[in-house]
Amino acid sequence: MRRELKRAALSRFLPLTTQEALESHLSPFPAPKAAPGSSKVEIVESPSNLRIGTVTCPTRPAAEPKKVPAPLFYHNDAQDAVLESLLSDWMLGEHLLLVGNQGVGKNKLADRFLELLKREREYIQLHRDTTIQQLTAAPALRDGKLEYEDSPLVKACLAGHVLIIDEADKAPTHVTAVLRSLLESGHIRLPDGRVISREDDAGRNMSTGREG
Repeated sequence: MRRELKRAALSRFLPLTTQEALESHLSPFPAPKAAPGSSKVEIVESPSNLRIGTVTCPTRPAAEPKKVPAPLFYHNDAQDAVLESLLSDWMLGEHLLLVGNQGVGKNKLADRFLELLKREREYIQLHRDTTIQQLTAAPALRDGKLEYEDSPLVKACLAGHVLIIDEADKAPTHVTAVLRSLLESGHIRLPDGRVISREDDAGRNMSTGREG
């Protein structure tokens, strides 16, 4: 319980005084004692299940295998523990957030996680000049003509794929506000009149329609 509460509060990234206040409130919860050899997280894959440590998740063959990441990944105990935490939150239907310094391997972890789950990935990278229009439409050159197609965000919503949003902290506030609204409500209106809305409670499968 103590570890889960600190992780949910992102205690590592809080100011020192706030960390101390949090620790004082968590004092009634004793820190768990690690059993000998318990730091090793075992990863077991089967055709229909994935187990990371103590967490098990059902899996299925990917409809579009080419979109499933296949990174060059070397496991270690610390990263396997992060993968276990990711799978635990995934099973709760939560959106996942990876926070860390540049170059620590956040994208590698995300790709390996999706590879283990056999889930297709869409990818979008934000920056300080990202606009709301770029969230929903992407330019494409076809037969010498510039056309606009669905962005990775829209494709992920419609196909039920996993969307990885990279450098989300770099985007302007009004862009992240739109993303936050979509994550919380599961509803977004596209410039062409289509409306994407959530169908299930997990927030991963979306439907689309047009408002008249």
